[in-house]
Amino acid sequence: VSPAYGGRQGLELARSGPVLQRAVALAGRRGRSAGWLREHSKVQLTSRLDFAIGVEAPESAEAVSLATAYAKAIKRSMRIEPGLGTIGRRSRGAQRELGPLGWAMLGGAAGLWLGAAAAIVRSGSGPAPRRASPPCARATRATPG
Repeated sequence: VSPAYGGRQGLELARSGPVLQRAVALAGRRGRSAGWLREHSKVQLTSRLDFAIGVEAPESAEAVSLATAYAKAIKRSMRIEPGLGTIGRRSRGAQRELGPLGWAMLGGAAGLWLGAAAAIVRSGSGPAPRRASPPCARATRATPG
């Protein structure tokens, strides 16, 4: 969430009537109003300045549908800010990063490869060449002729 929506202003936007009405419309649930959603939902800001949205409904599928629609309604109600990664991007369009575990795996694989290469160079890549034949014994005397 943008820093502009990271405090009270963000929570006020999330609980506003137009956002709640949009959420009910996006969910497509009949018999549900913005007032009902206000009474049966909860929105909090996490420590990462994200919205945590919860909806209580008789069926879990309905609760998931309403919570998802509520998140979409909040997102669509925010002003678009250039450079903010969560606005206007879908999960497929986001740039993927390796993260700490990915970098650790990459470093481990590179270290293993370098260690194996050093061992091969140090000990040789295969057995040493064989001599063609054993050395001949010295001649003890000259042979005639």
